[in-house]
Amino acid sequence: MMKCCCLIVFIFCTIGVSNGGILSGICHSSNGTCGKKGVPCKETFGSDWTSNGKCCDDRPCCKFLKVPCVPETCPKGFNLLSNQTSSANCYYTNEATWNIAAGSCASTAGAYLWRPNTEQEANAVEKEFNLPQSRAVWTGANDIDNDGIFTFDIENGPLSFNDLPFGAESGTTNNVCVLITNSGTSWLWVKFSCTSVNRYICEYKLRVCP
Repeated sequence: MMKCCCLIVFIFCTIGVSNGGILSGICHSSNGTCGKKGVPCKETFGSDWTSNGKCCDDRPCCKFLKVPCVPETCPKGFNLLSNQTSSANCYYTNEATWNIAAGSCASTAGAYLWRPNTEQEANAVEKEFNLPQSRAVWTGANDIDNDGIFTFDIENGPLSFNDLPFGAESGTTNNVCVLITNSGTSWLWVKFSCTSVNRYICEYKLRVCP
């Protein structure tokens, strides 16, 4: 009699009940993943998980909620490049000291002072905004905290003068803000006084649905 009872309980848990009460294999294979008894799904799997019924043993059936993809457009004042094969991001330009430029870019949520990744991107930005050759342009690269390590503001990617993404270093000053300029033959990265007024580019990484 005892063996028969255990078998019934096992079958009951495995098959499940479709009224939102007990779920098991159904939960695991299609409706979610069984969590820990007495523990909310968010605490077990993360903030993007929610309860979707129950598994055996009163464990929650946890389901991942995929955030719907919403196509974006550029923020007001920002523009896409005409040549988007070089970059699909949005850009804005103006003139200011490095600190004011960085603050201006950061005032648009998701935007940051330019991080030029390739020579093709730099050429496309120069052409898009009709920047005169040899015109210096602020990048987000800086060593404001004077630790000897250059990183891009907000975006936080590293910049190594020993391994530049393109172009070459020009000069070896102790200034902590970095601009780039097109010499006519190559792009040059220059450590320059942060209080100098130069052209700057704000960049906004456009998230595009697949």
